[in-house]
Amino acid sequence: MPSYKDAKTNTYYCKFYYTDWTGKKRQKLKRGFKLQREAKEWERNFLEQYATSPDITFKAMYEKYIRFKENRVRASTLASQRNAIELHILPFFSDRIVSEITPADVSEWQSQLLDKGFSASHTRQIYAYLRMIFKYAVDYLGLSKSPAIAQICKPERKRVDFWTPEEYEAFSDQIKDVPELFTAFEILFYTGMRKGELLALTLHDIDFKAKTISINKTLVYVDGVYSMQPPKTERSKRTVDVPEFLLEEIRAYTRKFYAIDLEQRLFPYSRVWLGQAMTRICQAHNLKPIRIHDLRHSHASLLINLGANPLMIAERLGHENVTETMDTYSHLFKSHQKEIIEKLEKIKF
Repeated sequence: MPSYKDAKTNTYYCKFYYTDWTGKKRQKLKRGFKLQREAKEWERNFLEQYATSPDITFKAMYEKYIRFKENRVRASTLASQRNAIELHILPFFSDRIVSEITPADVSEWQSQLLDKGFSASHTRQIYAYLRMIFKYAVDYLGLSKSPAIAQICKPERKRVDFWTPEEYEAFSDQIKDVPELFTAFEILFYTGMRKGELLALTLHDIDFKAKTISINKTLVYVDGVYSMQPPKTERSKRTVDVPEFLLEEIRAYTRKFYAIDLEQRLFPYSRVWLGQAMTRICQAHNLKPIRIHDLRHSHASLLINLGANPLMIAERLGHENVTETMDTYSHLFKSHQKEIIEKLEKIKF
C-alpha cells in the first residue's frame, strides 16, 4: 500500500487500482494529505468498501451491512439498529479484523454488556444485532462461521402491566375537559391500537356507518423528521370494530375544528405528547403509573374478561399469530379456569 510525495505541494497522495462492483478494474488517485500515514489510511478505508472477504475491520463490515439493509428494512427499524450498534457494539469491535474475532472476544464483550445492567430483553436485542452482522459476513463476505455462538442470557418472563376499567376510569375522569387527550386515550383503551397508529389516524380511516376504524399506517420519527410508514407488520394492517359511544366521542372531538381535511391527522402532536400527559396526570392524582403501550395490554385484559378468545384478540391487536397472543396473555386466560370448571360441572346434574 504505497503512498507518494508531491514535491510541488509538499503533500502526499495515493494512487492504486481496485475492482468496482461491475467487475471492472479502475484506478484511483487522491491528493492533498499532509502526512504519509493519512494517505495510506485513506487508501485502506477506500479498498475496504469494495472488499468481499472478512479480512477487513469490523467497522468496515458494519458499514457494508448498513448499506445492505438500507433498502431491505424500514427506516425506523434501521435507525433503531444503528443506535444500538453504534452505542454498544462498535466501541468494542470497531478496529478488529473480522476474521480474527473469536468466541472468546464475543464472550468478553458480552460480559461488558451485562455489566451495564440492562433488562434481559434489551440485552438480548443488542446481542441479536451483533449476530445479524456476523451472519451477513458469513453469507456475503466468506466468513467461515460466526463467533457469536452462545446466548448472552436467559429470556425474562414478559411483564404485562395494565389498568382495569375502574383504574382507567379514574384516569379518564381527570382529562374529560381536554378533548384531544380524552379522545386519544379513549381510542387507545377501547381499540388496543399502538401509539404510532393512533397518531397517524385521519377521518378517512373512520367509517362511522360501518362502525370501524382502519389501521393502515403509523407515525415514525427518524433522523429528526416525522413521517408516515406502513404499520409494524402486514398483520398490523387491520380494521377493528368500535362501539357507538367511541364514535360519538370522536364526532364530538372533530366538531371543535372549523374545518378538517379527511387526510389530516386527528392528533397532530409528537410521539412524546401522550406519555408526558399520562405521567403528569398520574403523578398529580396519585394514580397507578403505566406506560402508553400498556394500554394495549389493558384492552386485551378487558377483552379477556368479556370472554373474547385468543384468535379474536390477536386479530384486533394486529399480532402475527395466536402464539404471540398466548405468550403475552396466557396468565390472564388461566385466571378464568375456575369459571370454566364451574360451567363444566353444571353440564351433569
